[in-house]
Amino acid sequence: MQRPSAQVILGSSLLLPLLASTLLYIFAWPAVNTKPHRLPVGFVTAPTLETRLPRLLDQIQEGGFEPRFYQSEVDARIAIQKREVYGALLIDPATPSDFTVLTASAASPTVAQLLTGIGNSLGALLSAAGFSSPKVNDVVAATPSDPRQAGLSASALPLVLSGAITALLLVLGLRRPGQRVVGLGLVMLTAGMALAAVLQYVFGTLTGSYGLNALVTSLAIGAIAAFVAGLGATIGMPGFGLGLATLLLLSNPFSAISSAPQMLPEPWGAIGQWLPLGAFGTLIRSVAFFNGEGGGQAWMVLSLWICFGLVLVWVGSSRSAKTGQRAKA
Repeated sequence: MQRPSAQVILGSSLLLPLLASTLLYIFAWPAVNTKPHRLPVGFVTAPTLETRLPRLLDQIQEGGFEPRFYQSEVDARIAIQKREVYGALLIDPATPSDFTVLTASAASPTVAQLLTGIGNSLGALLSAAGFSSPKVNDVVAATPSDPRQAGLSASALPLVLSGAITALLLVLGLRRPGQRVVGLGLVMLTAGMALAAVLQYVFGTLTGSYGLNALVTSLAIGAIAAFVAGLGATIGMPGFGLGLATLLLLSNPFSAISSAPQMLPEPWGAIGQWLPLGAFGTLIRSVAFFNGEGGGQAWMVLSLWICFGLVLVWVGSSRSAKTGQRAKA
């Protein structure tokens, strides 16, 4: 009796620290390495300064920024509203007092704060030319009720859990493929409406059309639930664990919901946008604040995850039904 107990204690003392350290690494690594990686930023400036700006930006953060130049402030504002850039700096050597940073905290409060810091750093580097700290203009602002978009950042875990629980209940409680698909559709709609209502009317995180916000949230829950249910229907209980692990260990850390994809090390920011939570973060911001601009890929990603999951649900359910019929025969 003592020997098995000793083995359990020894095994636990070795495996649990390894598991804990692995989980810490996966979840903390993106946060620790959060910094700009080719972050698209607009500039409106004179040709004489335009050639110097890439070198000046590299002094602030080497390889951190992708400068895009525009002819006027109007063009820069349009680019921000179309989500081509996260913000823009208006730098005219002839009028240093008009030095302005245009931000879009609705796209990412983290990046908006970063751009303000970049403006201060450039002002210091160009102080000999009369520049100082810039004026800041938030072109597309987050809501006053939740300026840091904390509600959106905190929505990732409820989305994963609600989708995973939905998948578990549907696969274990229903047998026919059609029943599982219909059940998934109903739950994703009602759950999406509920979560969107909390984000928009309770926390005040979202603005815009509640119907569109609810649709996007429903698609995110549907993508998660369909994927987990599909794996559960095809390979059983291990499938539920595999699906949940994929979402928690890959989609969640690399979703960039609390920052921006370009704030994560390459290529993980881009990879995260092809996973449900990353697509949700991009799309919900697009429909809530930018009239849908920049959400094309995210619509496609969520739809593909739903379709992929539904195919797995149908195949796994049909195979289980055939196996049951053979057993009865």
